[in-house]
Amino acid sequence: MFTVLILRLIDALYWPKRLSVKNVTGSNSVKRFSVGLVLTASIWSALPIVIFEQMNLIEFTAMAVIISAMAAGAQSMLSANLLLCNSFTLILLIPISVLGILSPEEHRQILGYLGVVFTAKLFFSSFKTARFTAESINVKNIKTSLAKQVKVEKEQLNKVNNELSAAYDKLNAINFNLEDEVNKRTEKIYQLSYLDPLTNLMNRKAFTQELAKLTARSAQSTSALALLFIDLDGFKKINDTMGHQVGDSVLVEVANRIKAFADDNKSGRWGGDEFLVALPYSDSKTAQAIASAIITSISQAIQVNANELHLSATIGIAMSPQHSTTATELIQLADLAMCEQKRIDPRKARLFSAELQQKVVESQAILDGLQHSILRRQLFLCYQPIQSAKDNTSWAFEALLRWDFNGQLIGPDVFIPLAEKSGLIKEIGAWVLNRACMDASQWQHSQNTAVSVNVSVIQLMDNGFIRTLDNALRSSGLAPNRLHLEITESIFVDNQSKIRQQLAAIQQRKVHLSMDDFGTGYSSLSQLQTLSVNYVKIDKSFVDNIEHNGEAIIRATLFIARELNCQTIAEGVESKEQMIALTSMGVDFLQGYYLAKPMRNEVLINWQNPFTDTTQT
Repeated sequence: MFTVLILRLIDALYWPKRLSVKNVTGSNSVKRFSVGLVLTASIWSALPIVIFEQMNLIEFTAMAVIISAMAAGAQSMLSANLLLCNSFTLILLIPISVLGILSPEEHRQILGYLGVVFTAKLFFSSFKTARFTAESINVKNIKTSLAKQVKVEKEQLNKVNNELSAAYDKLNAINFNLEDEVNKRTEKIYQLSYLDPLTNLMNRKAFTQELAKLTARSAQSTSALALLFIDLDGFKKINDTMGHQVGDSVLVEVANRIKAFADDNKSGRWGGDEFLVALPYSDSKTAQAIASAIITSISQAIQVNANELHLSATIGIAMSPQHSTTATELIQLADLAMCEQKRIDPRKARLFSAELQQKVVESQAILDGLQHSILRRQLFLCYQPIQSAKDNTSWAFEALLRWDFNGQLIGPDVFIPLAEKSGLIKEIGAWVLNRACMDASQWQHSQNTAVSVNVSVIQLMDNGFIRTLDNALRSSGLAPNRLHLEITESIFVDNQSKIRQQLAAIQQRKVHLSMDDFGTGYSSLSQLQTLSVNYVKIDKSFVDNIEHNGEAIIRATLFIARELNCQTIAEGVESKEQMIALTSMGVDFLQGYYLAKPMRNEVLINWQNPFTDTTQT
């Protein structure tokens, strides 16, 4: 039996493969199946014959029941072939039934007669089952034939429709191509208008529009919305020292890490190394937790061109509708919280608060007043002398801007950043430049003394700055070599090419350049190598620390300056000991409260240099 079943299994696996071959009817497969079935039935029918003498009544009964069940099951399974069905039934039941009838035991005889009767019943019912199966197959074939006919007619109809639509397709081809081109250009315009080309995050415009929708929805449903303002810490150093290509790769990786914490269309690049994330349905605790997770993610090492780079981030958080219901103001508040946190303790997150709200109110009041400060004659200049270290004579005066805001003196550390953010620095800077040149041109007490004016990066990036410089020199009549413009290393953060063009134009006019706060940035040496400045100002922090590590830095600065043909100015001199030490080191010029405090122009006219006759020690 096992051998027969293995052979039948192999045949069963081979059958469908054989039928897949073209022009194969399958008659041989049916013959093999029939032979296997007859062999199976013969083996089963031989079993009771072989062990008849060893079986008791219960075993004989069980055997008869099992064989009868197999015969009954074959009625449906083999109904498609009447001869095979009846042959299988007769082979199974006749032997055991005859054995029962011929047995001397009455019970076995009864089972034998029952087997004959059951065989007869199955024999006659097989005709009905076969007829039903044949009719079913016939109906199926009719349906198949009808389906084929419908398919043919449908294909013919489709052919006609295709021929009719071919001309239509040709007519639409040009329109289709045109529409496709329009769609491609529309997609490109969308990307240019709404996506940051480097990070593929939403740009400033798109994010602001999306945030406006979210804040409106938040106010309407009174559900919380958190806005995160993310500013990278340490990116400037990477960008300056390793180049913009590496910096761009870092920004892309940071954007991907930020994107992992935001839903679709909920993150954007504000500009430079600043990013925004909107968190709908998030309370302040959830927002702070996500902000901490973002900082942790950004702090993980970034691999770029086999370099392992590290940076972190400071995050400001503002809530809607708690803090504001407008997108623009919400961004400003989150930015303010970030700036405040960066000033106090960077690489952490800070939630906007009532204390910061008061700062916003005060800043807005200052900004409103700053817009009218020039017309109201509230701005004025003070001048701090810069002394020659050799003979203690006044070599130049640095113009320092002051603001009397309705009787209250506002420090430049407060209003200058506001002026830069609001764009007022251009107008104020132009006023300072004109006022300083006009005052210097009228100094009868110091007709050859120069005036030094600080210039911000925003002023230098302005296309009209050179024109403003020319107007100031022309209207005041001041000799260009008596004007010194002080710049800081931070001007080289963005658009170095434009900055270099502006500085070259300034030097062409014989106006001198001083690099302020030298040594506090990341790219001092590289800037000095490529830019011919006239003077280097040693930062006050090094002068304050002159008794310790500051002296070594100052001597190194002096060496570099001499090699590059630059003179040096030490600012923040507040004691006689500092003045003597700096002079002995070879610093060219000194500036600080010990020498003179800043004073208004009318006071400067009557000021007498107390160190003019002082003998150096």
